[in-house]
Amino acid sequence: MTIWQEGMIRLARSEQVTAFAQRQPWLTGLADRFVGGATITQARSSAAELAGDGITATLFYLGEYVSDPELISTTLTELEAAITATAEASLDVCVSVDPTQIGLMVDAQTCTSNALDLARAVRAAATQPRVGHDALIIDMEDASVTDATIDLYWSLRAEDLPTAITIQAYLHRTPADLGRLITAGAWVRLVKGAFAEPADIAVRSAVDRDSRYRRCASQLLGRAAREAGVYPSFATHDHRLIEEIITQAEAQGWPADAFEFEMLYGVRPDLQRELSRRGYRVRVYLPFGTDWFPYAVRRVGESPRNLRFVAAALTRRGAAPGGGW
Repeated sequence: MTIWQEGMIRLARSEQVTAFAQRQPWLTGLADRFVGGATITQARSSAAELAGDGITATLFYLGEYVSDPELISTTLTELEAAITATAEASLDVCVSVDPTQIGLMVDAQTCTSNALDLARAVRAAATQPRVGHDALIIDMEDASVTDATIDLYWSLRAEDLPTAITIQAYLHRTPADLGRLITAGAWVRLVKGAFAEPADIAVRSAVDRDSRYRRCASQLLGRAAREAGVYPSFATHDHRLIEEIITQAEAQGWPADAFEFEMLYGVRPDLQRELSRRGYRVRVYLPFGTDWFPYAVRRVGESPRNLRFVAAALTRRGAAPGGGW
């Protein structure tokens, strides 16, 4: 698994491979599979379609590890447009952002200033931001920026802005980070962790990642978390884990609308709709933009099983590309 992940991450970070892949018409099916549209108009349409099934969306503008000021400015403009567009469509005003998209590769001050502007835009657009609905969700990237990312979250919280934080279960530090977030009554998106970190930073096997995820989920569903007003967002496509979480939440007295499951756009839509029909809150991470290859190849890298998505997507190459690709 680790060798697979490392290979996919190298592909995702190669500018030459990305430039080549994104010029190939026969790869548009891969973009269609994982991306909700090239433009905010198309992404809003995808979000509205999800809302018809009772599923909410978090919009994410594609791009990562950006140091070019012009690209940072473009990212901010697109995310601000997403905030406005979702508010106008009466959808959740919820966008997700990588700190390295909005200035962290320049310096922490630039990143914080830009994040504050985005979170203020969410607050203004939503008028009365609702926990579990409206927020700037901060994504978590590789371990080299974990401290800076968590510091960014606390800077937004200090300004009483609507924000949430992504936490990676496989990191050894995570139980301590969760303890502080639980005390603060945070909105926490829990993911397993998809970067190939060394053993002194994170567990490395799939079995250990699953075990860590279960332990962190239990921490988020504990009595202290419920009483503090924590809003857990369990980001997983594993139906076994999902059923375990549902059983535990019920045993701990959590109402069905007090937590949610988050999945990726294009991955297990049948499960998303099933959970929504059962009365559970479901959110979809919905990326948009034209820089799709690094994101798509990371999704493939999360598990060799995801190669089936690639095979299915490539068989569509004779069809007209959807989403404006």
